[in-house]
Amino acid sequence: MAQPAFIQTIVTSTRIRLARNLAAYPFPQKLNRKLAEEVVYLVEQTLGQLDNFQKNDIATLSEEESILLQEQHLISPALIRRKGISAAFISPDKSISVMVNEEDHLRQQCIHKGFDLYKAYETISGIDEGLGGTLGFAYDKKLGYLTACPSNLGTGMRASVMMFLPGLAWSKELEKFIPQLKAGGLTVRGVFGEGTAAEGYTYQVSNERTLGLSEEEILDQMVRMTMTLCDLELRARERMLEQNELSLKDACMRAYGTLTNCVLLPQKELMTEIVKVKLGVALGFFRARNMRDLNDFIADMRPASFRLENSLQSANETECDLIRAEIVHKVLPELVLKANG
Repeated sequence: MAQPAFIQTIVTSTRIRLARNLAAYPFPQKLNRKLAEEVVYLVEQTLGQLDNFQKNDIATLSEEESILLQEQHLISPALIRRKGISAAFISPDKSISVMVNEEDHLRQQCIHKGFDLYKAYETISGIDEGLGGTLGFAYDKKLGYLTACPSNLGTGMRASVMMFLPGLAWSKELEKFIPQLKAGGLTVRGVFGEGTAAEGYTYQVSNERTLGLSEEEILDQMVRMTMTLCDLELRARERMLEQNELSLKDACMRAYGTLTNCVLLPQKELMTEIVKVKLGVALGFFRARNMRDLNDFIADMRPASFRLENSLQSANETECDLIRAEIVHKVLPELVLKANG
């Protein structure tokens, strides 16, 4: 659907996650290894008829591979903690993942770049119908889908939007707005979900209420609240410029200069400075050729992603800092230009 251009500087991605359990099996907390392996096998066989999913046996992944999938939001920390009985099935384009034997038998999710909750829901619904039609989900006529945690009863659906909110963070308006979100059945979390901190002014906004609302009602509510937050963020950015334009522009320009001229670039410094560049795009000091490409680049430079993608598993920190700097020197000027450039 057509969207105002400013949304690209605020909404990074959208995700729909569905929690489901197989009616014929105990919940994962009560599964022994044999039954857990049966659940994984049944899911694998059924998914194989729907698409070409890659199976990831969590127990056989290295620590770095597990962190990589977590960085890509394809698996959760809870799945890693249950690695003895868990697996993840991931689509070739990495937009869909199905986690097996996490808190529930199934955690199905679709991640869509940009802002399109309806498209993400339509995609994951097709997978959900295919799995449910064959496996049979635990369902109650009054309560809806039965889940391990009561907070997921009903639709079992979490709709979330990843948002870049430097204006609201700077003005502390987001803190004031959180009670209103909670009153409406929504919540704000960090980049990697519950219990994690915000990273680089990025927050995950999602529904908390799943019982007593239909999927369509949850989606409509999330869209309305996302647009409200976008409007508030734009106004906060305007106030940032009114009060601090010169100092903000100086900080953003200095960050760009550092990133494109340094010889060694530690991971922590990269993430500190690249957020300032992204802020510069949001405030109009720079323009991004394609905001999604910039967001993808930032994600690809996370520790595990960077090491694995560049075959640096055995490299020391100095070698990584050197190569990181070389990559940023080459790529960043292709992604971000001065506003009048």
